[in-house]
Amino acid sequence: MIEEELVKKLGFNKVKINEPLASHVYMKVGGPADFYYEATDARELTEAIKVAIKTSTTFVILGNGSNVLISDKGVRGLVIKNNAKEVKFLPHGFVEVDSGVENAALITAAKNRGLTGVERLIKVPGTVGGAVFMNAGDTVRQEFFGDLVVLVEIIDGQGNVKKLRKEDCWFGYRVSRFQTSGEIILKVKLQLKQATKEEIESKAKDILVRKVQQPPGPTLGSTFKNPPDNFAGKLIEEAGLKGKQVGGAKISEKHANFIINTGCATASDVKALIELMKSEVKKKFGINLEGEIRYLGEW
Repeated sequence: MIEEELVKKLGFNKVKINEPLASHVYMKVGGPADFYYEATDARELTEAIKVAIKTSTTFVILGNGSNVLISDKGVRGLVIKNNAKEVKFLPHGFVEVDSGVENAALITAAKNRGLTGVERLIKVPGTVGGAVFMNAGDTVRQEFFGDLVVLVEIIDGQGNVKKLRKEDCWFGYRVSRFQTSGEIILKVKLQLKQATKEEIESKAKDILVRKVQQPPGPTLGSTFKNPPDNFAGKLIEEAGLKGKQVGGAKISEKHANFIINTGCATASDVKALIELMKSEVKKKFGINLEGEIRYLGEW
């Protein structure tokens, strides 16, 4: 049986069965995982992926869950929580970072060493792996995480570990090859620039001032990408949807491109609100909004 194989390979005290996932994602909604395993470092992460491949177990990797919507029915197979958090600072501004490192931790560590570049991830409450996957960054300044990447270490669907150069990653606006390739990001090598503490703090302040309108609390982050020469939040607001609520999910009155969990939302509530936003903007403006959200589980 798959369950017996997973427990045997990963440890009887480390594999949880029917683990509720709502507490592991920012939106605080979603059902259970059939099997749940927390990888504490890159070695455990790699091993868990290889075990899943060898046992033909469907699996997904979960970072901070900041732009993930998990079905109320839960996730079949194995959910691997990525807690690999090693950061190595090398000469000439190079940094090797595990994919499970939180963006905030990387920003602080880089600042303490007089290195700039990662400030573009301020207020992005995810991990480095997610930042690569989504090519996160500062949309207004057109500064994205992929700009900093030198190499990405991945594991493919056959369990082979490879290194990809920046140009092989197909970075674009909220796009990377990893969204379609099925490859799992293990580590990232970045190159940052030297800067004074004052320069770093000034850049951070500039980003924070522009992001102050983003609502706090349980959200999915930006629900949609900005269409060319327009803003998703502006379109949703002009469609008359600001403050609209479905069940416990509500379009933020502070920023219409954010959905908040008022405390009792289900994943179905959130998805229904997303579909409403898309249909109303399409009806009023003829624009197809493209989502930034990853859907996991049975829908």
